[in-house]
Amino acid sequence: MRGYRGRRSRRAVFSAVCLLLAAVTVFLLLDARVRPLVRRLTAVQAKTLAAQAAGQGVETALAQCRTDYASLAELQREASGRVVSVQMNALAVNQVRASVNRAVTAALADLAAKPLNVPIGSLTGLALLNGRGPRLPVLINVTGSAESAIENRFESAGANQTLHQIFMKTTVTVLTVFPGGDTKTTYTATVLLAETVIVGTVPNAYAQWSQK
Repeated sequence: MRGYRGRRSRRAVFSAVCLLLAAVTVFLLLDARVRPLVRRLTAVQAKTLAAQAAGQGVETALAQCRTDYASLAELQREASGRVVSVQMNALAVNQVRASVNRAVTAALADLAAKPLNVPIGSLTGLALLNGRGPRLPVLINVTGSAESAIENRFESAGANQTLHQIFMKTTVTVLTVFPGGDTKTTYTATVLLAETVIVGTVPNAYAQWSQK
């Protein structure tokens, strides 16, 4: 009787080990299938979140700052009235940059944790089931930063005329962390702040600025 019970006990242990190994194998297979999919989906979502944060942040910041041409730049003229150079208002420019960076960073902070729903059908690898079936929730953590810079562009606007445009270029870097991995994405938004048409001979300084 004891021998019979011992065999039953060994069989139960063996069965439990087999079930455990099977469960681990299934888990590893699912993890191998889910991880690349989650990485791709988080990369797409990170791009969307970066664009959303950049749009909200820039719009909020520019509504609070003066960005007309006279506030950002001043045309230097000689006695005859000819424009000889363009001087940027460093204080105003830095205020706009700082305001944009703060607003974009604040918008990113509002997106700190976002659920990502992975369709079960996408895990099969079958095209017909891609994007179908119940959704597997995966929590991703989002962090990011913003960096802005001013760009000047000078273009011909006709006979003896030059169009001067001042752009704000904001680069948003988003890091999304999901179970077992992370992905880093950058997004750049360029916004026209101000422009004016300069009448007269174009100084050499314009050609040098346009290359920066």
